[in-house]
Amino acid sequence: MKLKAALFISLFSAPALAETTPVQSLMSVALSLGLVIVIIVILAMLVKRLNPHVASQDEFKVVRTIALGTRERLLVIEIDNKQHLLGVTPHNINYLYELQEPLTAKEMPVLAKSFSQLLNPNNKKT
Repeated sequence: MKLKAALFISLFSAPALAETTPVQSLMSVALSLGLVIVIIVILAMLVKRLNPHVASQDEFKVVRTIALGTRERLLVIEIDNKQHLLGVTPHNINYLYELQEPLTAKEMPVLAKSFSQLLNPNNKKT
């Protein structure tokens, strides 16, 4: 029994691990990085699927959102070509104001657009 344990320990000792080639080390790093990227993409898809935010539609559009705290935010929404300011907390949604001059929707950065298309191929907006 002790002989098996000693043999097992000797297999994974430092001199045995030091004999790896640079190619093996590079492959190990590349595979680890690939695994991390795959995990990030899977988590992004899960977050998108389980995201509680309302998606923009034709008759209801979120123009802008501003985080005020960890769970509080201001939303500018557009309904029937009129923009409204809402205060959103975990327990309430309060109507605050109707904007007299409409805000323009922020243009998404190119990288965000490409990620959006990657995560939602059915979305035809560019």
